[in-house]
Amino acid sequence: MTKNQEKKIKSLIDKYNEILLISMRLAVAEDFVNLIVLNREDSSFELSNLLQDKEQFNTFVLKEFLKKNSSSVVEELKNMDEPFVAAKRKRLSNI
Repeated sequence: MTKNQEKKIKSLIDKYNEILLISMRLAVAEDFVNLIVLNREDSSFELSNLLQDKEQFNTFVLKEFLKKNSSSVVEELKNMDEPFVAAKRKRLSNI
């Protein structure tokens, strides 16, 4: 990926960030509900009351999901080499 492509993607993510957050919140909450419905042992959990205020439910599910997974996401990001880091490492190994 070129630097110009990276810049363009970053600017588009900034532009669409709010929509992407909403989309992610909806996707995680929907998958969560589907897992509960499909998993028979969790079917006794009453969703009907929770689903009355979908926005609050979706926000809570995403918040809890991110709390549980934010450290693993950060850890993955730390292990991902950006192009300049890889180039610097290569240059240093040649010294």
